[in-house]
Amino acid sequence: MKVCYNAPRMSIPFTQERPISPMVTEVSFPSATPFFKGHFPDRPITPGVMLIDKAVASAKKILGCGICLTCIKKVKFMNPVLPDDPVTLDLAVGHEGEITYSFSRKGMRCASGVLVFRTD
Repeated sequence: MKVCYNAPRMSIPFTQERPISPMVTEVSFPSATPFFKGHFPDRPITPGVMLIDKAVASAKKILGCGICLTCIKKVKFMNPVLPDDPVTLDLAVGHEGEITYSFSRKGMRCASGVLVFRTD
């Protein structure tokens, strides 16, 4: 059975997406984004699934659209990403279809993991 993850298409754009290099991008999530209302009402933070989704979408831009995410490995969430908070997304291509991603803010790591892709 073939199972592929296709990143959802958000209708609300990121407030900022500034490429620094092909493998590094500065991004932020707008406070008006609906998911902040429920995650969490008194202290909103960016849901981890949104960070992973952004990493997947960025990796697909680099590797091309003919790839399929097969596994998410070593996911860690160390520090919250707040609304409108600019964070840096770093990607590194490894072996056997692996891409390592890391979100950081002012040198402090917020989240990281390894995505495994295969070609369709």
